[in-house]
Amino acid sequence: MYGISPHREPFANSAPVQSPVLSRRHLAPVVFFASSYASAQAPTYPGVRLATPPTIDGKVEESEWSGAPILSGMFDTENGTPAPHGAVFRMAYDEKYIYIAAVLADPDPKAIRAIEFRTNVDVSDDDSVEFSIDPTNSLGESNGFSFNSRGATNVRLAGGRAAKREWLGDFISKGRITANGWEAEARIPWSVLRLPGKGKRDVRFNFYRYAPRTNRAFAHVFTNNGRQADTPFWKDVELPAPTVDRSIKLLPYLYGGYDPESGTVANAGLDLKTPLTDQIQLVGSINPDFRNIENQILSLDFSRFERLAGEVRPFFLEGRSYLNTVLFASQRIQSFDAGVNMYGRLSDKTNFGILNAFDADAQYGKSRKGIVNNFAGVVNHKPDPNTNYRVAATSLTVPGLENEAASFRFTKNFGPVGVGLQSSGTNDTLLGRGASHNLFASYEKQGLGGFVDAYRVDPNYAPRLGYVPERDLKGAEAGLYYNRNYNKGVLNDWGTFNNYTVFHRAGGGFYRRNAYSEIYGTFRNQLGISFSGEASDFEGSRDWLTSFGIGYPRGNPYRNVSFSYSQGRQAGFRYEISSLQGAYRFGNRFQISASSQVLRFGDEYSDQSILSANYDIDSYRSVGGRFVKTGSEIGGYASFRQAGNKGIEYFLLFGAPNAQKFRPSIILKLTIPFQIG
Repeated sequence: MYGISPHREPFANSAPVQSPVLSRRHLAPVVFFASSYASAQAPTYPGVRLATPPTIDGKVEESEWSGAPILSGMFDTENGTPAPHGAVFRMAYDEKYIYIAAVLADPDPKAIRAIEFRTNVDVSDDDSVEFSIDPTNSLGESNGFSFNSRGATNVRLAGGRAAKREWLGDFISKGRITANGWEAEARIPWSVLRLPGKGKRDVRFNFYRYAPRTNRAFAHVFTNNGRQADTPFWKDVELPAPTVDRSIKLLPYLYGGYDPESGTVANAGLDLKTPLTDQIQLVGSINPDFRNIENQILSLDFSRFERLAGEVRPFFLEGRSYLNTVLFASQRIQSFDAGVNMYGRLSDKTNFGILNAFDADAQYGKSRKGIVNNFAGVVNHKPDPNTNYRVAATSLTVPGLENEAASFRFTKNFGPVGVGLQSSGTNDTLLGRGASHNLFASYEKQGLGGFVDAYRVDPNYAPRLGYVPERDLKGAEAGLYYNRNYNKGVLNDWGTFNNYTVFHRAGGGFYRRNAYSEIYGTFRNQLGISFSGEASDFEGSRDWLTSFGIGYPRGNPYRNVSFSYSQGRQAGFRYEISSLQGAYRFGNRFQISASSQVLRFGDEYSDQSILSANYDIDSYRSVGGRFVKTGSEIGGYASFRQAGNKGIEYFLLFGAPNAQKFRPSIILKLTIPFQIG
């Protein structure tokens, strides 16, 4: 139930774990092999500029890639063991683009998963590859370009960006399944990257492959466990001059329709984006449309603490990784009239993010209404690959209430060992001053890991724009975990996670303790099972919980079924919850998924069922919907969308996406991108 404390932030030097590359018949005589897991030096590959660009058709031909370096070998991102199947990559460039070729061996080509075919969608559930590149050589500005064997793509730009093609640039890929596996080619525009300046540079990069059948990720060079400095160099690459597009990109929207609760409805607003420099982006939003965005739904569960659903609103997705601090949770800002979001790099080793949202007539809580201003700012400095400093500040101003918070965070990695500290304070009109202090250490190597954290949080510590579900405590928690993968045999993988927490009140007196243990595994046929047990004492309420889960096939979000059951005692009452989930894809275009939960807490019962469906008409048009039953109330909507390409986007919605009870409303929404300058 409690698991890892929500106060804890991940170490800043974690490597991406995402995904898929060249048939050996295409290899040139000279092949560069990845440094072994035990190597302590980053491998270096020459930058090769092509006079004639390759045709991006998914057929990797030596005649087109002659002279480009060939990279061979991959390692499990969990433990650094060699990948069971071959993977070969090639990379080159010219003044406009980066070119990537990938050939990936697979002993069972018929089982290669290639569901997605659209532009800028999540491909991590398919057999896929990611090319990660940091042009600044700072190891803090990673951009990811992923693709599968059907030409589907995904862009992960440093800092995070909303998924609008006009704002992401043209990244294309083509691929195909072969008799020996699959291969693909990709073209990435330099213009989409924030470049440090024109001239020869040493660029950091890595390749990742994701194999969904085994739920394993592989890297060309292993960089986890404090080995980020081993990230490969692409040497003497002639970077073009940074593209400083001084135009202002505008994305106005308007919608109109009918809602039985309010009659005729109409609204309009504007998003904008413009570079302030070649390293700093400015994003603005006036009267954003949050009404017609499908929010995530929290599952039924028992929790003594607040839970937050994931963020899906585009304004807050822009530059979100630059605002990574416990002091700021964008879900706290439910609405605003105007907002500004600025993020980027101050130098190769320092980045920042600033966000301010203003509402002239907002409701805050039950009793406060008027002008509300929300501010968050973070500066992150990384002097070397294993050291990170972060300072953050937030401010909330509402009628009769002001809240300010500030924090300092330091982390340092020594190989597989990481240590750090975080200290923050708040000043609140109602609660006064408060502070929070956290010391932590971790270890991870070859699948074995652990951590120890110590906390002290004052009763009056209250960052109102952040996510800190507990306060008035002091104590510690420790965890130990282990994961093991197998290339052969009945078992595909297994692992265990164990956690113990004990907290007292900051002023003395017992608060809570919790012990949790879980063991899980996956068979070779992708049948996954898990067992867990938990015992807790919360302010004298001694509770326990046992859980069991089973799912098949694990790692396939398109076609699967799973069941879980938990029972025990929570808050002194009998507790049971059962969950059944399933998904099925008809062909490559029609996807349905469903889930149902039944919860018993004491003598009370509650239930929730969700049905979602989506049909892709083509790469940019689809119809879909979601229906949610909670108790006796049913809410839902159906929609048609034409989006994801350049030009005007259309959305037609029947029903309100986030209403708890269905309303037969109908809304037509248009977004019309254009630019000034």
